[in-house]
Amino acid sequence: MTDPALELVSVTAGYGDNPIVREFSTRLQAGTITTLIGGNGAGKSTLLRAIYGTNRFFSGQIVFKGETIERLPPWERLKRGIGFVPQGRCNFPAMSVAENLKMGCYTLPSARHDAAIGRVIELFPMLQQKARIEAGNLSGGEQQILEMAMVLLVEPTLLLLDEPSLGLSPKMQGDVFATVQQIAARGVTVLVVEQNVRGALLISHRALVMEQGRKFMEGLAAEVRTDPRIRQAYLGGNIQQTAA
Repeated sequence: MTDPALELVSVTAGYGDNPIVREFSTRLQAGTITTLIGGNGAGKSTLLRAIYGTNRFFSGQIVFKGETIERLPPWERLKRGIGFVPQGRCNFPAMSVAENLKMGCYTLPSARHDAAIGRVIELFPMLQQKARIEAGNLSGGEQQILEMAMVLLVEPTLLLLDEPSLGLSPKMQGDVFATVQQIAARGVTVLVVEQNVRGALLISHRALVMEQGRKFMEGLAAEVRTDPRIRQAYLGGNIQQTAA
């Protein structure tokens, strides 16, 4: 097996003096999609923030592309190739799509801006079609795609997504999941927290299940999806063979 793109070793993290995630270990292989499942308060978002460096890290190791990074600030992790799209809208709603993309280039040398924007427009043609529209006037799904594009401008090799389909219609959820598959097909490793567990598992290679801040289960997404405990807790007791 090749070296993992990301390895977590007994990670404990949280806020203030309160650990939320406790002794969490896993490995993510390059170019794969992994869905992180758990109930409200299980620690899923806290784990993503720990990987990106925006909460308190208590102990353990985060190894990214062979480098230990748990003591690096978020901007250094971004430079090394970790992108994070947090839950909720995180664009500039009063600015146009084109202006948002320009803002997403702020860490790149100016000579690279046009090429970076051209690359994400090639991946998401909708951005060119709606370039002059204010981001706040896009649909929820279009805003989510814009926000993913803004992170992809800096060419991350690991993309952390927190609830990308939250509040979207079934059709737009499908569009977002298709976008995630496109991203992974280009070699980007994706770790996603998602409330539409069924839809996320259907596009994922692997799945992690958290309970009370600890890893409860890990395995191939297809196997986790058919586990009776997961079906009962997160899938309403039945499995669909096609994405919702």
